[in-house]
Amino acid sequence: MLHNKLEGNSASTKIRAAVAAILAVGLLVSGTSMNAASAAAKPKQIRILYATAEANSAAVQAALPSFKTKTGVQLVMDTMPYGALQTKVFAEFAAKSSYYDVVIVDTPWSPALAQNLEPLSAYMTKASLNNLAPLNPADFIPKVFYDTAVYKVAKPSLHYPNPTAVVDPAAIKKAGFDVYGLPIQANALVLAYRKDLFDDPAQKAAFKKQAGRALTVPKTLDEFAEVAEFFTQPSKKLYGTTLMAGTGDWATDDFKTLLAAFGGDGYMIGNNQELNFNSAAGVKALTYYRDLIKSGFTPPGTTSASWDEVATMFNSGLTAMTMNYHDLKLDPSVTGGVIGYAKVPAGNSEGPHFGTWMLSVNKYSKNKEWAYRAAQWLTSAAQSTAMLSKGIHPARNSVYAEAEKLPDANVAAYYKTLKQALAVGAGRPRLTNYGEVDAVIFTMVNNVATGKLEPKPALAAAANEVTKLLESAGYKVPK
Repeated sequence: MLHNKLEGNSASTKIRAAVAAILAVGLLVSGTSMNAASAAAKPKQIRILYATAEANSAAVQAALPSFKTKTGVQLVMDTMPYGALQTKVFAEFAAKSSYYDVVIVDTPWSPALAQNLEPLSAYMTKASLNNLAPLNPADFIPKVFYDTAVYKVAKPSLHYPNPTAVVDPAAIKKAGFDVYGLPIQANALVLAYRKDLFDDPAQKAAFKKQAGRALTVPKTLDEFAEVAEFFTQPSKKLYGTTLMAGTGDWATDDFKTLLAAFGGDGYMIGNNQELNFNSAAGVKALTYYRDLIKSGFTPPGTTSASWDEVATMFNSGLTAMTMNYHDLKLDPSVTGGVIGYAKVPAGNSEGPHFGTWMLSVNKYSKNKEWAYRAAQWLTSAAQSTAMLSKGIHPARNSVYAEAEKLPDANVAAYYKTLKQALAVGAGRPRLTNYGEVDAVIFTMVNNVATGKLEPKPALAAAANEVTKLLESAGYKVPK
């Protein structure tokens, strides 16, 4: 998140407890219809429940006053850190509270919450509700929009069948899906590297002598391992790369990125709960991951590292490469240091982990039309462009075109690469109990990374645990 923590910190049992609470109070009861809400008077304020730094609250907060200037409606935003926010969001919907009109939703929560969110396709096609800023749905990066906001409430585990199609609310509705939010903060795994080291004549000559080829930013997994080995230079207190192998969602994200790169399903679990992570590609991914660590190409502390630790390692000059979800800045002590960005290296395919926050309209709000107008305005191209100065991660193609013109070359280069990653990324499986499944996966990854388990039996054991979790949540897992 910026640092998106990542839109997807796990919080496993909270989701299932909250889902049970929602069901207990009658999840399927609909809120006021859009047509009935049309007659409502303009409210004095719209209340928004939002994250903190995880979804770059500072960028959104700075935009709020101009909405009141434009419309006379005040946007009041309450912010909470990830864990507290998740608990609050589920509690608000369990009570069918109308207090918050707009709620930020993280993708791991959406399958459990979709029935409490107002479907927006009808709003998106009503001209009078889109007159504050052009909606231009075709401007959204397709994979980001479909992965984040498009659901079939009757079966929320399904992904939209054509995730690269130009975004069209009418086509989405015709396919039996609907839109349940508008993307606000898009995150994807990106490779950062020490450009000054890659351009250093001495390093280039040494690599050419060792590898028999020119030193280049790695595009493949084989090249990545080769370059990581080369830059592991203990006499210079330098290591090749970081990995996020600590017990947390970050380790799952590393694994699923490599799973996709080795030709597997980056979503790990299919639309019908196929356990696609327990595969030959899964074994290759875990073996590759374990071997990078075992070979000493990563710094000490790797098996307990999260995205925060790996950012610190790289920023301090300890590694030549890293992967993370935001732009990085080297410490002043790293003399002559320059950062470059590139897509995460691929194997025979690619699918860097990505996930996005969305602004959703509370189905129980008494101000749904104005709630939509606020969400649509905040996610418009104009507002997203204005938020670039505070580091927002846009979901629109046109905003990335503007981002590449930013005066800070480092930030402009990051945005260019982020857009490329978002266009090919793989999100999370759509599960009401994803947090629990996530915990099994990242524990498995850590056990392999530390040498406690071998990849193949670790995957098999994880598959057994995940099967039990899915069945306990009411899913039928294919045998």
